[in-house]
Amino acid sequence: MIKRYLPHVLASSVLLLGGMAQVDAADTQLDNSATGSTLIQRSFVNLDFSNPNINANYNGFGQAGTGATNVALPETLVPGWRTTHRVMTAGTYWQAGRLIEIWRGQGAPSDKMTGELSTSTNQYAELNAEEESVLYQNICLIKGETFSYSFAHATRSSISEKAKFSIGTVTDTATTKRGWVAHQNIVSATNTLTNKTWKTYSDTATVNSIPANSGIYSLGFEAVSTGTIGNFLDKIAITGLKPVVEFTTAADSAFENVSGIVPIKFKMVGNVTSTSMPTLKFKISYNSSVALENRAIYGVDYVLKKRNGATGTTFTELTVADGLNYNTSTGEVTFSYKPDYNSGLNYEQGVEFNGLVLEIKDNNKSFGTKTLPLSFETMSDVLLITLDTCSKTNIKSSFDFSIKEDDTDLEIIKSLTPESVTKVYKDQYLAYTLELTNKTKVDADEVILKDNILANLAYETAGVNAATLSCEAITNEGTTSTCPTLPNDAVTKLFSSGGLNLGTIKGFAKYKFTLNKLKAKEDATGEYTGYIVNNAVVTTTSTDIDSSNNTSTVKTMMATKTDLSNNKTGAPVTETGIGMFVIGKEGRTGSTPLWTQKSDNNTKVYFPLNIQNYGNLAQDYQLYASSSKIEPTLGTGDYSTLVKNSITPFSSGLKIEFYKADLAQCKTGVSGQQITQLNVAANSTTQLCAVVTVYSSVTATTNIWFAIESLQSGMADIILDAVIPQPKKRTLELSNDQSAQVGIGGSYVFLHRLINYGVENETKVKVSLNPVNRTDGFLYTLFLDQNGNDTLDASDTLLSGTETELNNIIEPNKSVTLLIKVEAPSTANNGMSSQVKLIAKPDNVGKDMTLADLSNTDLITVSPNQLKIMKSQFKVENCSMANAAAVINATYTVQNENLKPNQCLIYRIMVKNTGSMALSNVVINDMYPAYTQQWALLGILPIVGSNGQNITDSSNNTIEDDSTAKIKTILKELLSQQEKSLYFGIKMQ
Repeated sequence: MIKRYLPHVLASSVLLLGGMAQVDAADTQLDNSATGSTLIQRSFVNLDFSNPNINANYNGFGQAGTGATNVALPETLVPGWRTTHRVMTAGTYWQAGRLIEIWRGQGAPSDKMTGELSTSTNQYAELNAEEESVLYQNICLIKGETFSYSFAHATRSSISEKAKFSIGTVTDTATTKRGWVAHQNIVSATNTLTNKTWKTYSDTATVNSIPANSGIYSLGFEAVSTGTIGNFLDKIAITGLKPVVEFTTAADSAFENVSGIVPIKFKMVGNVTSTSMPTLKFKISYNSSVALENRAIYGVDYVLKKRNGATGTTFTELTVADGLNYNTSTGEVTFSYKPDYNSGLNYEQGVEFNGLVLEIKDNNKSFGTKTLPLSFETMSDVLLITLDTCSKTNIKSSFDFSIKEDDTDLEIIKSLTPESVTKVYKDQYLAYTLELTNKTKVDADEVILKDNILANLAYETAGVNAATLSCEAITNEGTTSTCPTLPNDAVTKLFSSGGLNLGTIKGFAKYKFTLNKLKAKEDATGEYTGYIVNNAVVTTTSTDIDSSNNTSTVKTMMATKTDLSNNKTGAPVTETGIGMFVIGKEGRTGSTPLWTQKSDNNTKVYFPLNIQNYGNLAQDYQLYASSSKIEPTLGTGDYSTLVKNSITPFSSGLKIEFYKADLAQCKTGVSGQQITQLNVAANSTTQLCAVVTVYSSVTATTNIWFAIESLQSGMADIILDAVIPQPKKRTLELSNDQSAQVGIGGSYVFLHRLINYGVENETKVKVSLNPVNRTDGFLYTLFLDQNGNDTLDASDTLLSGTETELNNIIEPNKSVTLLIKVEAPSTANNGMSSQVKLIAKPDNVGKDMTLADLSNTDLITVSPNQLKIMKSQFKVENCSMANAAAVINATYTVQNENLKPNQCLIYRIMVKNTGSMALSNVVINDMYPAYTQQWALLGILPIVGSNGQNITDSSNNTIEDDSTAKIKTILKELLSQQEKSLYFGIKMQ
């Protein structure tokens, strides 16, 4: 969108600068002598004692008046000076306070010492007022610096009067004499040969005896002799102390669309004249860890300017004459700046400079916040020190400035309310939430919110069922804004072409609008058939940096009736369960099975079933068979989901398999791929067959709750059937048909189990191998897994090539393992295949029940890449795993599992390179099943494991997981015969 700079937008931008705004003002006077000031002092004040004028302001008794030639004044009335003198109560000749005695006259000669009526401007001090004292001023001193000094001293009554000049520390007291410790004597004692005669002392001094490297110390004049008379002091001069500087603040920021200029503020304290104003040197330097995209580049993001003249209102960009040097590749900059001297400012008291400024450029793009680390370089004419404590630590010698993005970002997220999710079907009233968020600090202007109905929705504007729109303010980034005022016709405007005008949405504001009472219809055709579809759109006249989140579309499949029934021709509803939630003969709450069947001689029962999809869209159905009663979520109505934790899959007694088969096929000999899900076309009925194997442990009639659940809408149906077991009998099972790959001249081992599901021991079972093509060159040998480790090793028994009788006694619910080793000929070609049949013949001699022969057929194919893959799973109670080792070492099974809400499932996808050459970049892809979500544990799931170890890393065994739909691992290398596995977890939504 086109950015419009409206007046109120500019005003808002200035307010967001964190204290920084357009600056035209000249440099600012500070005052380190003001009450409460924390600013340090770097020069003396009132060195000639001329302030106050005692002749014009006081009488001889120290009170307000005129005519005084000498007077004792409280230190608070003598600017700059302090004394260690005790606090005096008010007396005849002074006011209350710590006293400093000031004289006025033409000098020290005896005829001018007392009784002087002259109004000469010459004033001087007497060190001792009413007691021996130190007259001092506090100043910031730095060890090693040098200064020049001079002062005049005169005796009053005797040449024995002496004074000394020192650097020391004063300890304050409430009323008694202040403590004084001298750290360095500069003039140990004055030496006057003629009484009442001025003598000047001058020299240079180096600060070398103060306790710390820097700090606030006192330069003091102290009478060596005691008494209340003597030691006149005048014409003090201290020069050579360099001014000190520091940035006003250590950090600040501005948005990139700030109007005008932004000052780089710093303070200076010291003796500065028009000829001694120092040139300051700066640099902008980045730490190597700061990414280039986060660096501000000179000429691209900003330029530096300086004020034209001390009080000018225009600014000129710095040039090479100012030492400007910049690198557009790194963001590094160096430059100099000499402030213009302003005679109207007292630099000794302190000045804040505003004349060096930034002009920030608006790039109209979103590159994020950029930093500008500015700092002083080493300078000879000025020192860096903290201006409040005179410390060399924690100096604000650098200034981190941030150029913040001005572009706004509005996001709209629309969704059905939780109460409406289960009611998305015809004639129901639905509600939606529209979450509108300003994801930036910047206000968005002229915000328009629109809602567009695309399919199967309607609304009314009047009456009890009129649609409504409400707003709730949500706290975001610590801010809770006030909802916009909605007009009475807000719903009408929301659905209009012009939309609903919300005005200005403040930075970081977040609102949740609730749109209630939209009625579901079912009249859409084409691409929206069977769906309720609408979207929300937000626009603004401000610059929105991300238009991808300005539209939110909600497309929801309409729930339709889904009927599960017994496919029993001509039977009444009390046997078929036709109709919604006709669960038992008594109906929805029925407990009598609709259909009870007795198992046949092969321990099988066949239930032909129908699934009828009443919807206008094809649906995928999850198939369930439970040993416990499955409950619908709702007690009434045709539309209900399942109570998932009421489903208990059969783990013993019965085995239930589903096949896609019609009524005629649902009987002994049913074949095809076993299924757990089934797709049913729109407005149609599909048949399937539930094959129940009844094991010998079942001794009584057993209920089976069959259920279906739409993976798209969640709608379900349930019926109750039952099986009656045959009298106790024999049952043997051989599992299962397999296929594999092998290299030229390589070998592979197939594993089969002969399981006794009967009630008596099985003996003398005969086994044999029958290659389908005995001339194809493949060699097959049969072994009995003697040690039961499911691996072909030296302890296993080689069975003869012909039929062999097993000596094993196979007890009920026990099994034996048979291993078929296949060896491909060295002359085989890639793509060549071979089959072998494993046959097991039960011993029926003397048995009441005859068992048929059992067989499995294995397929082996020659391939250069012999990659074996197997997916298995492990159910975890309470979704708790201690560590990665527990995940890797768990016992996984290929049996289907059903989850309850308190259970999680770990999938293991194992790949093994059974070839002779290493494989590279092996990729394993999988998806999270519908109605499940990721179950992840830091460092535990998901992981890649091998040889009992967690080998997940960022280069050789990586995992890419979007946490919602897909997961992938890339194995950089899989060595010959090496096995690696991907482990990831799921739980119910």
